[in-house]
Amino acid sequence: MLITKKQHQKILNDLARKNEILPAISDPIFKAIINRCPKYRADLVSRITGVPKEVILNTYVEKNSEYVIDNALERKKTSDVVFGIVNSIVNIELNGGYYDGLIERNIAYRDKIQIDLVTKNQDYKKMPKVIQININRFGHFKSKRDILKFKSKDEDGIVETDKFINYHLNLKRIERKYENGLSLNKLEKELLILTLKKVDEINKLSEGDEELMEVAKNLKDITYDINTVGLYYEDEERKWVENAKIKYH
Repeated sequence: MLITKKQHQKILNDLARKNEILPAISDPIFKAIINRCPKYRADLVSRITGVPKEVILNTYVEKNSEYVIDNALERKKTSDVVFGIVNSIVNIELNGGYYDGLIERNIAYRDKIQIDLVTKNQDYKKMPKVIQININRFGHFKSKRDILKFKSKDEDGIVETDKFINYHLNLKRIERKYENGLSLNKLEKELLILTLKKVDEINKLSEGDEELMEVAKNLKDITYDINTVGLYYEDEERKWVENAKIKYH
């Protein structure tokens, strides 16, 4: 959706009147935040995966998130965020809502990365790990754990391989804790800030915290970028159409 200067100014005026910014829960804003905030990105991934923050900072390599289509029947696949760190490829998916097939779709994205790695690597032993992080704004799995970690295992819990790992985080639970006034740990704050729109709330949450202040600054900068505004509203319109189709079927 193209945004004229007049429309852009009206959007900014409305946001300023409500003391809000564009939230990072939308795909284009989320991607921009992950790309522009290296300290936040490293700390977030470190707290989820256990990989040291300094290792992520020093070995980060940006990867193309749009995968090559191998044949005419294959669907186009575009991940939210893909990057490399030492001995691993990290794929982050931000899932705003649940629908039948979402988990399978994300696994298909992870599998595509795996297939590409197998094609490029003759030595399977040296093939890097594929780590997929799913940030879910819904509760799909019946678990009280904040971070769910999935590996390929047999019925006795024996791990077949540690090359492919899926993480799932329940963003909705964190939002409920915040709304109920409960204290949040650092990881929960790093996830919560993706959902906030009110400038006062973002400033309060991020005050004195290096990684969160990095996000807060960039959220404000991104909001006033006319190109970002256009991408944001185009993405919201696309999601509305997709949700309408799902409800109809």
